[in-house]
Amino acid sequence: MRPQPQLALALVRVAVGAVFAWHGFHKIFELGLGNVTAAYGMAGVPLPLLFAPLMAVLELVGGPLLVLGLGARGLAGVLAVMTAGVALAQLISSRPEFIAVEVPLLLLAGSLAVLLGGPGFPALQDRSGAVLAPTPRVPGRRRG
Repeated sequence: MRPQPQLALALVRVAVGAVFAWHGFHKIFELGLGNVTAAYGMAGVPLPLLFAPLMAVLELVGGPLLVLGLGARGLAGVLAVMTAGVALAQLISSRPEFIAVEVPLLLLAGSLAVLLGGPGFPALQDRSGAVLAPTPRVPGRRRG
């Protein structure tokens, strides 16, 4: 079996996007933003009134977009920065058990893989640049 790096990236992108979407849904509709904000505050996340709802909405909206591959690299970068910030704040403020940081570490690694490697194939990508790109000239042929 020959290597399929584009398919591997797509599998990582879909899995990471699905987990982010589930986390956002869980934070907003099951736990409630008030409880998430309180948990962020106790965990040492700075400005929990800002970051808890921002992270929840970003996960809920960005997760499905990541699954589809729409804006995958940009979304993956933003999600990676936010995930790293929240995880780092938790690590600095307390000594959590490994089980508390293993999912954020995996989401961070998956987000960075998509950021660095691209969305993989298949993905719904903005192809407007390809449509509007000029056609290359073939030597010996006249334009007309």
